[in-house]
Formats: sequence, C-alpha cells, structure tokens
Amino acid sequence: MRPDLRFSSHSRLNLLCLVLTVLALALQHSFFGNSPGITAAICSAAIGLALLLHWAITPLRLEIQAINLHAQNLQDGSFNTSANQLTVHELRPLADSLQRMSAQLRAERATLYQRELLLDTVLQSSPTALLLTDAADTVLMSNAAARQLLHASKAFDGSKLHTIATDKPELHQALMRQQQGLIRLDTAEQSVWHLSVSQFQLNQKLHWLYLLKPLTREIQREELNAWKKLLRVIGHELNNTLAPLSSLAFSGGQLAQQQQHNQLGQLFDTISERCLQLNQFVQAYIEFAKLPPPQLANINWPRLINQLQDQYEFELLGCLPAADWQADAQQLMQLLLNLLKNAHESGSTPEQITLKPVEHPDKLLLIIQDAGGGMSDEILQHALVPFYTNKSGGSGIGLTLCRDIIEAHGGHIGLRNKPPGLEVTLTLPRHQPHTTA
Repeated sequence: MRPDLRFSSHSRLNLLCLVLTVLALALQHSFFGNSPGITAAICSAAIGLALLLHWAITPLRLEIQAINLHAQNLQDGSFNTSANQLTVHELRPLADSLQRMSAQLRAERATLYQRELLLDTVLQSSPTALLLTDAADTVLMSNAAARQLLHASKAFDGSKLHTIATDKPELHQALMRQQQGLIRLDTAEQSVWHLSVSQFQLNQKLHWLYLLKPLTREIQREELNAWKKLLRVIGHELNNTLAPLSSLAFSGGQLAQQQQHNQLGQLFDTISERCLQLNQFVQAYIEFAKLPPPQLANINWPRLINQLQDQYEFELLGCLPAADWQADAQQLMQLLLNLLKNAHESGSTPEQITLKPVEHPDKLLLIIQDAGGGMSDEILQHALVPFYTNKSGGSGIGLTLCRDIIEAHGGHIGLRNKPPGLEVTLTLPRHQPHTTA
C-alpha cells in the first residue's frame, strides 16, 4: 500500500521556509564563510518569513474551513446554514454557489414535505381502505378507513395480514387469496366493497397494495336512478292511456244518464272512479321520481318540531340542536313525517314514539324509536328497496323516498331492531352556509 505523501498547507509553508534557509546558509558558507552573525540573521529571517506566510494565509484557511463546514452541513441534510459571508472573500463565488444550492435543496425539501403531508392527509381521509404489505405479508401502512373496517379502528401496522379481519370471513378469505372483485359484508354499514390488489417494487423489495373501495351508495344510487327512469316511462304510458279512458267513461256516463240506463251509468261511474284513483297513484310515483335537489338553509328547529307534532304525536328526547344545520326544510319535514307515520302504523302508542337529536361536530343524528315490535330480518333487509312493502295497499316508496331525501343531503339512513321496536337513524352532515359577495 502506497503511503500518503500529501502535506497540509501549514507543513508546505514550513518546508518552503526550511528550503530557503538551507539555500541561504549554503550561499553564506560559499561567499562569507562561517559567520555566526550572518547565520543568526538568516535563521531569524527564515522564522519571520514563516510567521509572515502563516499570517498571510490564515484568512484563506478560515474561508476554506467555513466552506468545508457548509459542505458538511449539506451532507448531513442541514440546509438552513451557510458559510459566513463576512469571512469569505477569495472563495466568494464558491460560497455563493453553495448558498444557492442550499436554498434550492431547502425549497425542494419543503415542497416534498408538503406533498407528503398532503398525500398522508388524502390517504387518511379517503373512504377507500388502504393496506400496504411487504413480501412477508407484514402490514407496513394502513389508513383510517382500513383500521375502521378491518380492526375496529385500532392500529395494526406491523401485524401479519392473516391476523386481520378474522371476524369477517368473506373479507379475510378475499385478502388471503388476493381475490379481486366485489365483496358483500352483512355486518358493515357499507355492505358492498370492491377489492383490488397490485404489486410493485420499492427499494428493490416486493410490496403488495390492497385497496377496498366502498360501493354501497353508488350501487344504491344507480339502482334508484334506474327505478326513477322506469317510473317516468311507465307514468308517461299510463297517463296516455288513462286520459282517453277517463274521457270515454265520462261521456258514457252522460249518455247512460240521458237514456236512463242506471246500471250502465253506475258501471261508467265505477270506471271513472278507478281511473281517478289510478291517476293519483301514478302521480305519487311520478312525484317521487322528480324529487328536486335540496335547497339548503338553516333549519328552524322549534318550528319544525311544532309542525311535526301537529301531524303526529311523539316524545322529544333531549334538547333541540343548538348549532346551525343546513337542510331543505320541506324535504326534511316530508322525511320525518313518513318515518313518524310508519311508527304510528307499527302499532306503537304515541307515548312510546320518540325523536332524539344528537349533535356531533361534523354531523347531526336524528333518531326515531317506536315500540311496534320491529321488523323481521327479511323485511329489514329489503325495507329500502323501491316498491317493496308488507302493508296492504302500501306503495312501497315511503322509506325509499326517505333514503332518497337524506342521501340528496349527503347523509344516510339506518334501520335496526332495538327493543321494543324499530330504531331509525338519520345522519345529516354539516354543510357550510352559502355566502354571497
């Protein structure tokens, strides 16, 4: 191995002074002989020259130290420091270059940090459940939706994938098999999910990304839109048929009356009456299919409750909402009237029907409870399906209209059996009031 023969600047200056001293002594010996006085003068001059050179090079050495310190800070990832511009003169161009480099790296790191913060915020607030695992199926990262769906909102980063969601066999099996597609969960609020699985290389290592997207509302919305389109078509055709039938029945009744055919007149009157009832029935469905977008405004809760109690008796539990909540007052009134009507028709006494508001920072819950014995599992499963009813003479659009209204407000409706009857929970999200310039 070759020895390192490099010298420092300090050593080189000392060597230069030594060489000059030796040359001066050699010249003295050649021309003046051995004179102690000249020898002493040469040595003193050499020492003075060395001190002078060291004094002259000290500022440059300090500049180099400042530049080196700045470079080390950059290497350590500290971009907020710089070389002392007051001590840098000869190396100012290099110091300025390092300063610009520091500012650029600082700006890039700040931008990268903001992007990471934004990405983390988006991931944590996304309704899509996200899981990132390594090749050994160890969970490296999860967002809030994944923790809520798979582990009751508890953190499970660092756990093995096979230990997650064991209480949901369908979901657990799909994760283990990496089976992409739709998954139906009977116990979750969002019952339909879509699982997608992808793999990628990160730091030369294999990783797996699992995405679970909730599709319940999208499917229900498309289903409801399909029903509405069907209603509009059927309503149009029925109206085209009922109008001439009603006119002919009226004309036939007038003719039978003129000819004093009482039985024939009663027949035409029955046809006219049935046409009128059928037309009213069709119009009710058409109104449901043409539900307008909600016009949001602050709800006057005392007025709303008084109007509801003028129609149906119930007990108000707790206090009225204190904060301002935005909703369409007419649609909200219709929604609550439908639910209170169902509660009374369940066989519950008015004293056992309650309405309870529960305020949260981001949402308002309106909970209606009756004592009518609840619903069977089959009825509860299909209660929100259009045209489904277990009542004789029922239209099957009451609860569907309720769902349509609350979802148009960005909320949702939940039904569950809670002894002694049925509990209906309306979730109304907070909307920011519209401001005008």
